[in-house]
Amino acid sequence: MSDARTLGDVSQRLVAAGEWWVLLVTDGFTVELAPELYRNRDRAEREGDRWAHLLSVRTGDAIERPFEGRWEIGDHWVRLVDSFLPEEGPEIWVGTYWGRDGSPEPEAALFAAVADARAWALEPAPGRLAYETHETPWSIAVTYKVRGGDEEAEVHRGKVIAELQETSEVQAPAAILYGFEVSEGLIPQGPVLFLSRIERNAELRRLLERELAHREWPDLVQATASGNYVDDELPLGWQDSWDPGQAIEWLTGFDFIGNGDDFEIRSFETGVS
Repeated sequence: MSDARTLGDVSQRLVAAGEWWVLLVTDGFTVELAPELYRNRDRAEREGDRWAHLLSVRTGDAIERPFEGRWEIGDHWVRLVDSFLPEEGPEIWVGTYWGRDGSPEPEAALFAAVADARAWALEPAPGRLAYETHETPWSIAVTYKVRGGDEEAEVHRGKVIAELQETSEVQAPAAILYGFEVSEGLIPQGPVLFLSRIERNAELRRLLERELAHREWPDLVQATASGNYVDDELPLGWQDSWDPGQAIEWLTGFDFIGNGDDFEIRSFETGVS
C-alpha cells in the first residue's frame, strides 16, 4: 500500500520503479470512472485534457485549471495524482478517502491485492462507525458515521494504461490482447477481449451496427470527431454523402468513439505474459 504524494515538479525526473500517475474522474465526492494508471506523466496529462474536453462538451460547463494536475468542469473534476506502489501484482487497486469536509486524504492510495484494498476500506479508524457498504467485483465503498457528518472510503480496480517498455524492470509481453469497453452514462460495462485485432474490430463493427439502429449516426460521427480533435478532417458534405456503413468504417479508425452524452467506446491493446 502507498498513500498518494503531492504533485510536484518532476517533469524532468526519470520514472522511479513503483511510481504511477493516477487519473481520477470524480463527480462531487465520488470516483465516477475506473481510475487509470500511467507510467508516463505526459500521457496521463494528455488523457486528463481529453476527459476534461469530453465532460465539458457533455455538461456545457467550462474547463477550469486551478492548479497543475486538476481540471474542474462543474461538479466533475479530473485529478492527476502521483502515487507509489513498491510491490506489484496482476492488478492494482486505487483507494480514496473522503473526509467530512469533502477533501480526499489519501487521494489515491495504491494496493497490489484486493484483500489489502478491502481491508483498508472496511477497517475503520477509531471514532468511525460503518453504516453502509456497497461491493462489486471491481469496487468497494464504505460510508462511515463520524462526529459532525459522514466520511467515505472507496477503492476501485484500476485500469493500467502503460507501455511496458517504459521501465527497464519489466519485460516485454509474451502476447497481446485486443479489446474494447463500452460505457453507458459514464458507467463502464466491462472490457471485451480478443486474441486478434481483426476479431476485435469485427465485433466492434457488429456492436456499432446494433447501436446505429436506434441512434443518429451523424451525431455519433460529429461527437467522435470533436472528442478526437479531428473536426476539420471530416470531408466536406459528409452528412449528405455518407451512409451508416461509411460512418461505421470511419468510426472504427479511432480508439475513442462517443456521442458526448450517454454512450462511449474505448478500444485498447494490453500485453499479457
